[in-house]
Amino acid sequence: MKLEVEHIDDKGQINHIELNLSYLQFIKHLAFAGMGENRYPNNSFRYLGHMFEFVQYWGPERNHFSIPKIIFNDPTERGQISNKIGKALADFLSKKIYGAKYTHNYEDAMVLNGYPIKGERPDLYCDTRSRQFAVEAKGLKASTVSTNQMLKHKSQSRQGPVPVHFSVASVAYNLYQAPSVKFHDPVGDDVKYSKDINNELIATYYRSILDSIKQLDLEQSKNTEHIPKDFIAYRLPKIYPINQLSLLLHESIVSREWEQMEEFNLGRSERSHRTYIDADGVGLCIRETW
Repeated sequence: MKLEVEHIDDKGQINHIELNLSYLQFIKHLAFAGMGENRYPNNSFRYLGHMFEFVQYWGPERNHFSIPKIIFNDPTERGQISNKIGKALADFLSKKIYGAKYTHNYEDAMVLNGYPIKGERPDLYCDTRSRQFAVEAKGLKASTVSTNQMLKHKSQSRQGPVPVHFSVASVAYNLYQAPSVKFHDPVGDDVKYSKDINNELIATYYRSILDSIKQLDLEQSKNTEHIPKDFIAYRLPKIYPINQLSLLLHESIVSREWEQMEEFNLGRSERSHRTYIDADGVGLCIRETW
């Protein structure tokens, strides 16, 4: 799927970028964007459900998202779906444009910093391993986004008490005709990188994934031919009768050695229409047979 991005950097420079977004990239960022602590067993089904639910919205038209006829005239559900898509695209662009390795719910960062969850705040707290930044993520079915709307979203990206180096407003729109995103204005502050807080968020993220695998009793794949080196695959329930989707985890995550994450190459990606590995060492792979 083609994704048109209007990026405004910290110098006010406008950059127009065209990106290709695959189904595996989309559902990875959808399911894991801001993934927090897995406190309840049902959370595992929530993340897995995101992957399966959005098959119908990816749809037959590869140049835009689709709305099934059964909900086509339901503005509430269309709005909810659009917002989820917007969050996934904000996660994708935070990593693609600003090099984030991890994205977390902003509220989780508030709790670890000792702040009560109240007041205006952005959606995502992102970590590059040297800087942290906040993102206000929106997804709209509208075909355009006005300047006044962007000013409002940029203002909200700056709200919230957690110290960040900069903040960004990410607004996805025209999702069902020609998906586009305005990724605007990183406004920065001179703050200290919160190493201890960020390490704790990372540990929570990986523990949640491993807990979900255990709760769902996912089977490791015995076939290593299609699995990238240094990765372990866990079979997920089938989306289609002929296809097998698997979750890929770097072996350092499975062995719970992520505290040494800077020593292995989290930034590498092996991308095709059948395999996608994100910068956090988590990926997806789809095969017709195993």
